[in-house]
Amino acid sequence: MVCVFQNPSNDGETRGIMNIQITENEVKHLLNALSIYEWVTNSPHEESDPGVDEFCQSILEKLSVSGVKDPIQQDDGNFTVSEPFFQELFESYIEPYNDNVFWTDLSSELAQRDLELEYSPKEVQSLKPEDVEKRLNRAMQEYDEEFEKNGVDRLFLKV
Repeated sequence: MVCVFQNPSNDGETRGIMNIQITENEVKHLLNALSIYEWVTNSPHEESDPGVDEFCQSILEKLSVSGVKDPIQQDDGNFTVSEPFFQELFESYIEPYNDNVFWTDLSSELAQRDLELEYSPKEVQSLKPEDVEKRLNRAMQEYDEEFEKNGVDRLFLKV
């Protein structure tokens, strides 16, 4: 498959034409990367980034014009990937990534909290950075093992 990317200039001339020969498998990886990029960039915000949206629309349109139809869909002039394609992508990559970040952040935050409870700010400052890192890593490891074994079943908040 050959995809042609053209960059028209203000004077109507076409500059920056790029021909890329990619296999169907590479197209799938490109669509995965593009979809993940769009989701990671826009999902945390109420409003999507217009530059990201324009970029994604441009790439999806060029792929569609080059013959890629599935999983690209067009609705009212907007190009998207199909819901089943995105759902599989979400379950295969985004959800596991989010889970990993959640557990890593939780262990890290709890380890930092424990360090601050065990030592005064002055004592923490007097420790060598590598000693602080060792203590944090040890505590994180303990939390990781606990969460791996029991999830949050034994995690309680005192309010």
